Amino acid sequence: MKLWSIYLKLILTAMLVLPTTASYAQQEQIVEYSSNIQARETVSESSLIESGVEKMQLGAWRQARAKFNQALRINPNNSLAHYYRGQVQRQLEQSLEFREAYYQAIHSRGTARLQLGDEEGAVTDFSHVLRNDPKNTLAYVNRGLARLELGETQKAITDFTRAVSLEPNLAMGYYHRGFARYLLGNRDGARRDWNKAAILEEPTYILQLDTEIKKRP
Repeated sequence: MKLWSIYLKLILTAMLVLPTTASYAQQEQIVEYSSNIQARETVSESSLIESGVEKMQLGAWRQARAKFNQALRINPNNSLAHYYRGQVQRQLEQSLEFREAYYQAIHSRGTARLQLGDEEGAVTDFSHVLRNDPKNTLAYVNRGLARLELGETQKAITDFTRAVSLEPNLAMGYYHRGFARYLLGNRDGARRDWNKAAILEEPTYILQLDTEIKKRP
């Protein structure tokens, strides 16, 4: 119960106990004061809802939700605030789905670019994905492969290392990092990574390795 309501209740109770202590005019003033406070609260709710609707029209969905939450803190039973907040929540969920689909498409384009030999374009796409989702292990692996093809071997190792640090059982991360280390002459490091890949996944990684090494000078 709000402070003014408690105060008003105490005053009205006192008036009932001692009816002669408050005149009719005073009682009218108290009732009018109560009505004015209630009117101001109603305006406050309405203004918050109106502001929330304006934010919706601007596409500022999170700000709109904050306005409706404020209105509901004043009056948890405000059906209009509940309605608009529900609309905003649905829009936010749809926006999230669209965002996820967008970055999945960017990742797919990066994969296609890598397969077509456009390594620089692939690096751009995978980097774009990683700015949005810095824990995307597959994007790190694929960017590492693109960098490997560009001759940026140390950067490729950094990407593969990041991938296996996020997902310690990612066999392909160890396999590709082992190959990058092999290219830099780190035979011991390469052997450790390949053994790890074989243990985690399947020995066919070692067979694939023979083919890959033969491709390199």
